[in-house]
Amino acid sequence: MTGFAVFDAVRAEAATPGWSASITPLVRRSDAEIRPLNLSYEVSWSQWLQAGSLHIAFAPKHGRQQALIEARARAQSLGPVRVFWPYESSTRAEIWRRTLYPARFEHEQTESGERETYQATYRKGVMHVESTLTPRDRRGVERETRTHEHDQIRDVLSTLLFLQQIDLSQHQSLTLLVQPLDRLYLVSFTVVGQEQRRVFETRWKTIKLAVRIRRVTDDYELASYNKLRSATLWLSNDEHRVPVEIQADLRVGFVSMRLRRLD
Repeated sequence: MTGFAVFDAVRAEAATPGWSASITPLVRRSDAEIRPLNLSYEVSWSQWLQAGSLHIAFAPKHGRQQALIEARARAQSLGPVRVFWPYESSTRAEIWRRTLYPARFEHEQTESGERETYQATYRKGVMHVESTLTPRDRRGVERETRTHEHDQIRDVLSTLLFLQQIDLSQHQSLTLLVQPLDRLYLVSFTVVGQEQRRVFETRWKTIKLAVRIRRVTDDYELASYNKLRSATLWLSNDEHRVPVEIQADLRVGFVSMRLRRLD
């Protein structure tokens, strides 16, 4: 083997972290379908104070773009929480129908007058994210570009589609590489069991999942994620397979998200 060949082999091995083998492949449920879907959630803080709302929509495209799914999300803080934490965000993603990997991701959020935007593109196992931070006074705009070389990255919206489509009977635990904005996290979902769950006026049959999040460093090592102490996700155990409730014990307090409406 030549010196160049040895160098390329070492570089390829270094670029593939050991935890990559733990990422769960997509194995769809036999009855899984991708259909238009609209979800409305109510976000609460400390289990009693309404803190915000979240709306998510999935719409399969047609015609020349039928290989794609469009996903959108809108979130905002509400009520007393909005007084000390004014927040709004909008997200748009295009997701490949066959693999459920993202093709494009755009996110914009405004927090206490400070505006952030993120635009991510994915091509041949490389993700580029361009971000812009605009201060409240509009002075000193900061721009940054981050690149991640990994072919199994999913954004948050494509992760929800993955959970909707996956055959959980084949897996007691799932591990996904998730990019919420411009950083990477290794997220594990462990099936705890099945449970009847009352959310507002609806009683759901659910699959209960424990969630664990680890941060991926710039050199692709795993590190603890101290902002999250624990999290639990309940997925509806029906043809929709959508999150009906999420509870997260965060460093800033206990947050829950419950499904108010499904269309």
